[in-house]
Amino acid sequence: MEESGFTWSPIYSGLIGGLVVFSIVFFTNSESKRDGNVRLLEFGIIFKSFAILLVIVTVFILYAMVGSFEGQEVAATLVGLGFLAGSTFFSYQAFFVRFGYDDEFIYFKSPIAGDNKVPWDNFERVGYSWLLQADYIVVSEIGKIWCSNMLNGHSELMEYINTRARS
Repeated sequence: MEESGFTWSPIYSGLIGGLVVFSIVFFTNSESKRDGNVRLLEFGIIFKSFAILLVIVTVFILYAMVGSFEGQEVAATLVGLGFLAGSTFFSYQAFFVRFGYDDEFIYFKSPIAGDNKVPWDNFERVGYSWLLQADYIVVSEIGKIWCSNMLNGHSELMEYINTRARS
């Protein structure tokens, strides 16, 4: 079979990638943690482990990028930058962003947006990014808050927003 150029590697890597995504989604809780009346949305241990693994893989890819062959510099740089952007975004969301809500306020904390406590009256809309495959909510004074379906409590948040919209 190798003579025809067929290889199983892409099939195996696709199955492994699918299994990783399936396990992250499968082990995500629909309900959020509670701190009093505040519902806290956070990523689980599998997602956080994936984010750490992605950073490690990115370091190896960037190292390999430096040693790319002549004529492959552009492709290697684009792949390296893609992994760098992805690992930065995943790690930032997993470890540096805090998001919660109760019946009166939305609580959001990140290194970029700061520490925010905003009333639900400032909620503007819900959207979806096909590129990131994630929902987001837009809140004046904060901006976009990314709400991946891999967040523990994502389903509960979307139900709460739908309930508020009907009220």
